[in-house]
Amino acid sequence: MATHELLLEGGTLEFENDGEWVTSNLPEPDPQWRGADSNGHEHYAAQADEGPVTYPTLTQVAGEPYWCSDCQDEHVDTWLECPLCGEKVTPGTRSPRPKWISTGSRYYWNGEPISHERANEIIAEQRRAELEARRLTSRPKIGSRVYLVTDDGTTSVTVVPTAEDEPQDRVTVMHDGTGRMETLPLGDLLRAR
Repeated sequence: MATHELLLEGGTLEFENDGEWVTSNLPEPDPQWRGADSNGHEHYAAQADEGPVTYPTLTQVAGEPYWCSDCQDEHVDTWLECPLCGEKVTPGTRSPRPKWISTGSRYYWNGEPISHERANEIIAEQRRAELEARRLTSRPKIGSRVYLVTDDGTTSVTVVPTAEDEPQDRVTVMHDGTGRMETLPLGDLLRAR
């Protein structure tokens, strides 16, 4: 059982999670795999946020359906090919990683049992309070980094000079990567943590 405890402003939220670590004997796709086919075309694996491993440089191909006399069912074999030369490519694998399989969770607020929904409400309330405390109330210095409220404070932008005719409760920021500038109300910006 895994137990986690969050000390929040209004009390203590506890999570108990029953489950077990499960490991397979089969190899799994290696998200760090890179390779080249015999024609020198480079290929690689990709994985976003613990999602499935994908192969952006390869195309999945399906063979003709055939009847399997062992299981008395129709099968279709698939494989990966280079879209440039059609060569069959077998991506690399790694030893399997153990995975936590949850079999149930319990939640407590100040020692009293609560529902999963109530635990989520408490976390959302805490998150809103934290974001509110980080809202800007005065114009920050030029060149400082601030965060946008619209995505829960995960996007940072840089403060640039604001036009003199703009009200004091508005700030001009520049977006990273694009250089796009926009003028926003102070309430739409957050201090760094």
